[in-house]
Amino acid sequence: MKRFIIVLLSIAILLPVTGLAQVVDPAVNRGIRPVRGLANNPVIEGENQLTGLPADAPYIPVLVNIDNVQGAWPQWGIADADIIYELPIHGLGLTRLMALFAYQHPKAVGPVRSGRVLHAEIREEWDAAWVYFGVQTRTGSNVNDYLRKHGVRSKPVNLLFDGTGNRYDQFFSSMKGYVNPHNHSIDLTKVVQEVSAYSFPQRPFLFTDELPAAGVDARRIDLKHGADMGSYSNAYFIYDEQTNQYTRYRNNKLYVDGNQPDAGLTFANLIVQWTELKFNGKASAPLLKEVGEGNADIFTGGRYIAGYWVRESVSSRTIFYDDKGEEIRLQRGKTFINLVCDRGTQLSYEE
Repeated sequence: MKRFIIVLLSIAILLPVTGLAQVVDPAVNRGIRPVRGLANNPVIEGENQLTGLPADAPYIPVLVNIDNVQGAWPQWGIADADIIYELPIHGLGLTRLMALFAYQHPKAVGPVRSGRVLHAEIREEWDAAWVYFGVQTRTGSNVNDYLRKHGVRSKPVNLLFDGTGNRYDQFFSSMKGYVNPHNHSIDLTKVVQEVSAYSFPQRPFLFTDELPAAGVDARRIDLKHGADMGSYSNAYFIYDEQTNQYTRYRNNKLYVDGNQPDAGLTFANLIVQWTELKFNGKASAPLLKEVGEGNADIFTGGRYIAGYWVRESVSSRTIFYDDKGEEIRLQRGKTFINLVCDRGTQLSYEE
């Protein structure tokens, strides 16, 4: 028996090692010199400018702050979002989502939660309508001050929909089965009626029908958050070659929309955007650097591409670049974007 075990161990040593996690160093200088000064990409008639898929509805971008604590799971209506952002909301471990709905606008989306300056900065990028439930007013991270500075409330069409107070009572409702404050639901069809006259800027991504040749194989991607990397916000993505999609798992469970509890949400692209995070005197007052540049890790078509990002001004689009410094062409489909800092997040992948 002992000899048999020794033989097995010897065979195991001789076998090739596969599936070992490669931890990404987000601070390394990648030597990428991005092509700067790029104009917005042209709009293609009949194509969703955020997914590259067919679209026959008008482009009306609406951002919704989505609660992401355990009492808010499963979220609802998010399957119709074209892009989902994940950003820090409390300390290094807890996150909040921001879902961008541009062509499909469900009657019920939630749970809607409060806004921070970092969410207002994403709104500026798209100049989109924004739905939230209250904002932070702490000096130094006061969302109202930020909105005044950028003239959001002086636009010809109101783009801000706050669930507190009674101005938009007809837009919000309480979702059964959830307790306050995790039960706020927004009817986006009503929001669209209010903002449809606004001239939204057009900022399409670039897409390709070919699988990428750059980078290396990456079939599983892990994102761990928190000082000890043990947050329940942790997630991983598994790539399916047959569908060319990444299925997301959160807290070791399939990530679903509450309206479709048996179908995991999938994404054609995953982008991890590295930036700087600081706090305005307390853990619940995060301030994120979203205008600037830095490394970006892009997972698309089953490949990992060590790339870069640049956003030249608060009103500019964020451009994601490949390892050659060219604007990347994404796979057609939805995109998940994590905005993270290296002291609060660990990224790894397996071939």
